[in-house]
Amino acid sequence: MKLSLAMIVKNEARCLARCLASVRGVADELILTDTGSTDDTVQIAREAGAKISHFAWIGDFAAARNFALAQATGDWILVLDADETVSEPLARELREFITGPPQIGRLKIVSDFRHHGQTQRSSTFVSRLFPRGATFAGRIHEQIVSDLPRVNLCGEVLHDGYLETQKSDRNVKLLSAEIARDPANAYLHFQLALEFTSLGRPADAFAALQTALAHMQTSDPFAPNVIVDFLYAAMELKEYAAGLDVIRATETWLADFPDFHHVCGLFYMRYIGSDPAKNIGDLPKIENSFRRSLALGETDKYKSVHGSGSFLASYNLGVFYHAFGDDAGAQRCLAAAARQNYAPATALLQKIGLPA
Repeated sequence: MKLSLAMIVKNEARCLARCLASVRGVADELILTDTGSTDDTVQIAREAGAKISHFAWIGDFAAARNFALAQATGDWILVLDADETVSEPLARELREFITGPPQIGRLKIVSDFRHHGQTQRSSTFVSRLFPRGATFAGRIHEQIVSDLPRVNLCGEVLHDGYLETQKSDRNVKLLSAEIARDPANAYLHFQLALEFTSLGRPADAFAALQTALAHMQTSDPFAPNVIVDFLYAAMELKEYAAGLDVIRATETWLADFPDFHHVCGLFYMRYIGSDPAKNIGDLPKIENSFRRSLALGETDKYKSVHGSGSFLASYNLGVFYHAFGDDAGAQRCLAAAARQNYAPATALLQKIGLPA
C-alpha cells in the first residue's frame, strides 16, 4: 500500500523541514500545496523531495485541502500541518494501519500552548489518516467527510503551533464569516473563543463561549471543553454567578472529566477569595474538586490538559493546604507534583522550606 502525505502550507519555513523529516521512510510520496508563501517554504519542500503545487488562497481551508488531495496518488492519505511532527511510535503504527481494512485513523495530537505564562500541553484525537477518496468540508477547522469507521491510534503527533499566535487575526475573520452564514453553529463559536483567548481578549472569548453553550448539545465532542473554557473565562472576568450556574448544570454530566474538576477547584478558590465571609460555606469544594481530579487521573476520553489528573491538581491542592496551615498535606501534594517534574511545585517547596 502506498501512503501519500498531503499538506497545505504558507510561510512555514520555521518548521516545515522538521515536519517532513519526521515522515521520512513512512510516507511514500510528499504532496505539498503552497497557498502563497513568500519565505523559503517552497525551497525547503523541494529539497525534501516533495511534489509541489500551487493554489490561490480563497479563504477556504477545505478547498485547499481537497486540491492537495487531488494531487496525491497513494492508496492512503496522511494529513499533517507544518507545525506538527510524527513521533517514532506513530511512524511505525502508520505503516501497519494502512495494511488493514478501509477506515479513518484518528491521530493523537499533542499540543503545547501557553496559559497564564506557563507552557502546558493538551491532547485530542483528530481524523488525519484515510483511504484516498475522502474529502474535507468547512472553510476553517475543516473536517473529513466519510462514513468509514474511525479508530484511535496510539502514537502521537507533536504540535507547537499554538505557541505562535500570528494567525489568530486571520482565523477570527474566517470564523466570523462562517458564523454569519451559520449563526447557531456551536463549534464555530467555540473555535472563535479559542482565537480570542490566544489574542488576549477574554471578554470576547467569554461572549463566544456563552453563545456556544447556548447552541451546543451534550453529545457534541467539543462540548466538555466549552464548559471548561467557560469556567476559566468566568474566573478571569469575575463572572462568578454564571460560573456557578454552569457548574451546577454540568457536574453530573462531566463527573468523569478530570479537567472539569480541576477548573472547578480553581474556580472555587477564586470565588471564595472574592468574598470569604459570604462564600466560606463552599470551602470544602476546593479540596473535593482537586481530590476528584486526582482520583480520575489522566484521560484519553476527552481533549485534556496534561496534568489535570496528576501534577496540576496535586500542586493546586498543595497550595490550598499551605494556605490553611496544613504543612503535612502541602508537602505531600507539592512533592508529588515535583516528582513529576512540575517546576512550580519544586519552587514553592523551596520557598516555604518544606522537603521535596
